[in-house]
Amino acid sequence: MEAIKGTIGRKCSLDKEESLIKDPFLMDYFKILKSKSYRRLAYKTQVISAPRNPHIRTRRVHTDEVITFSLAISEALGLKKTLCQAIAAGHDIGHTPYGHLGESVLSEFAGRHNGFPKPFLHHIYSVVVAQDIERKAEGLNLTYETLDGIMHHSGFERPECNKPEEYFVVMYADTIAYTIGDLNDGIRYGYFEDKDIRHYKDILGDNAAIMSRNVIKALVDESIEANRVQFTHGDVYNRFVNLKNFLMSRFYQRIDHKLHAEALESCLDFFSSEVPEVDPVISVSLMTDNEVSELGKMQLDSIRITPDKISHFGVFEILPYIKNKEIDYTSAGLEWGENLKGDAS
Repeated sequence: MEAIKGTIGRKCSLDKEESLIKDPFLMDYFKILKSKSYRRLAYKTQVISAPRNPHIRTRRVHTDEVITFSLAISEALGLKKTLCQAIAAGHDIGHTPYGHLGESVLSEFAGRHNGFPKPFLHHIYSVVVAQDIERKAEGLNLTYETLDGIMHHSGFERPECNKPEEYFVVMYADTIAYTIGDLNDGIRYGYFEDKDIRHYKDILGDNAAIMSRNVIKALVDESIEANRVQFTHGDVYNRFVNLKNFLMSRFYQRIDHKLHAEALESCLDFFSSEVPEVDPVISVSLMTDNEVSELGKMQLDSIRITPDKISHFGVFEILPYIKNKEIDYTSAGLEWGENLKGDAS
């Protein structure tokens, strides 16, 4: 398989300081690490919200694990490590408070108020955040490949499309990271016991580190044989898929999200009335779990809430720059890159 050669470009030219870093994807990685959206990931849910145990994964810890796995896979396959690194760092920067629950609540709210479905999808919104919200709404100015890779990171089955192999490295690294990481956290919080997963350990390994190594090795071996990044068959693959299904029924679907959903709805109502110049879906998406919880508690205490009472929330650093700005969170807005590709040909 062939590694990507370089980038077709950025939407805008780089300034002098940024241009000192020659690898464009390494520059993207640094830009993402310095962003507000990346910092917020430390305060957003992976699976367990507001964990009491400091070893439970946040969305930031999950992202760091995806970066690590992406680097390991890309190095083993001779692909462009810095592109994988950048995509992995940015793949979840558009995630909502309370993780996938937040996506569902925001989508339902938008559907009710628009009269038609308007799904909130974090893999698209991560690109929107990078282009239209970061850096006082001027955007991070990432390469087309990093943004396009972020948009294509979701899933576990490789789509039949003509995209760089590095995109699929991150796609698989993401699934491996959250499956094995969530397994750890499910045990920590008592959703199942070690004896319940012996069947998976027989093939995958005795602990998270060994499981990760064995699954990545199986993916790498299959990809080398197929001459493309893929993970579709074999004992390790089959047991891994069974483990994913086990987590869905024994962990994800058993978490009671009622209170978190109510808190999100309260935040949406608040921003609808108090900051009408910004789509409330976007305002709430930029909050952290702690901020949603704090606002919800204030409402439970019947406190009359006004923006000045929660002005310490990070979202209020961002809202002044996106008021009355047209931001479509359902569209990645990468047409400029398609035009660059056309010019290059």
